[in-house]
Amino acid sequence: MPFIRFYFLVVLFVLLDRCKVVNDTGHESEVLIIRGINVIDVINGKIIPDQDVVVKDKRIFFVGHSFSGNIPAASIAIDGKSKYLCPGLWDMHFHLCWDRNNDSLLFPILLKNGITGIRDMGGDLNIMHTFRKRLKEGRQVGPVIFGAGPMIDGNPPVYRDFSLPVDGNTNMKVVLDSLKNSGADFFKTYSLIKEPQLKAISTYCTKNKMRFAGHLSEYIDPEISIALGQKSIEHLNRLDDIWTVDRDRINRIGRLMIDHKSFLCPTLITFQLKTQVRDSSIVKKDYTQYIPASLQEEWEVTWAKRKERHVALADWEDLDKLFISQLELVNHLYTMGVPILAGSDFAGMPYVYPGISLHQELNLLVKAGLSNEEALKTATINPVIYMDEQENYGSITVGKYGDMLVLGSNPLDNISNLDSIGLVIVKGKIIERQQR
Repeated sequence: MPFIRFYFLVVLFVLLDRCKVVNDTGHESEVLIIRGINVIDVINGKIIPDQDVVVKDKRIFFVGHSFSGNIPAASIAIDGKSKYLCPGLWDMHFHLCWDRNNDSLLFPILLKNGITGIRDMGGDLNIMHTFRKRLKEGRQVGPVIFGAGPMIDGNPPVYRDFSLPVDGNTNMKVVLDSLKNSGADFFKTYSLIKEPQLKAISTYCTKNKMRFAGHLSEYIDPEISIALGQKSIEHLNRLDDIWTVDRDRINRIGRLMIDHKSFLCPTLITFQLKTQVRDSSIVKKDYTQYIPASLQEEWEVTWAKRKERHVALADWEDLDKLFISQLELVNHLYTMGVPILAGSDFAGMPYVYPGISLHQELNLLVKAGLSNEEALKTATINPVIYMDEQENYGSITVGKYGDMLVLGSNPLDNISNLDSIGLVIVKGKIIERQQR
């Protein structure tokens, strides 16, 4: 760790140690005061200097110059001078709820990387409810979870695990009622679903104020899926093929996405990894402790098969060219005005590691042409706009939950400065972020 970053962490922890007060009941104070910090306004893309930020009862109570209200004796104070306060990050394509131990395994590393919210894109609703219950009861500290439950796919599905195969014989209302009543926040559709079933999902969502998101189906024109209300398109599958042969059609699709307020979650990290099969540096040894043995074995088998498929130099050159084309596609849609979401696809793609891969994704979005400001939006304010959760998350604003990051450097200058996290704050609770 560079000396400056080490010094930054030490100073913050010393200040916390000196200012932390315990109330008469022996519990930590629910009031947090950050003095004189530079607040990152992700909505307007600017820095608001020298701000006091107060979090009370989990939510932001005050943002402004020189807070002069009553300060409880039992409060925690942070000197924010020369530091930056950023909203917590969201990973909008993550697979968490497939193992009952994933909360204790993954929550710490997600928080250390500043991720305070995730969108779970396929898993077990019972596991999701268990995780949420532990968070609510205070048995775990971790990111807020919005989840779909099992993926809705054609019959047979691409994956048997965590999929609901549907076809012409399926009573779609029964399936969708079951998911909704079991607590699904949205529906995820997958690659082999047919048009009649997608239309049934669209009709159900309109009637029940739900939404659906997912892969573009191999059996349905993207224009139809978007017109039916697909709220987000995951990855670049199908779009990248169209991009190579028909730019005018991509323009029509882009305009349709804008008109229907459909987001793109490109997961560029997954496409970059495909070009790096021969690169041993993709294996992050420090992160293997966060990968279940069964998943690690699956990664190794999948990667070995991928290497076998790409043996000639021309194969690698083609993969590199394809990735460059995919970066250009994201740039084109972004320039048109299509809203972007940052997502990593942990547990959906080998060697996508929890937490750190979201930072890699943000750097790739900048490489694709997004500004630092716009890349930061894809992991902060854009996700909550997508989920209609602007009242609760996404910016340093009075009334929202106190999910924030104390940074040593300004990410609007360089998105890589998100790596300068000194403290993570979850609903006003301070998480000390150790070296990753």
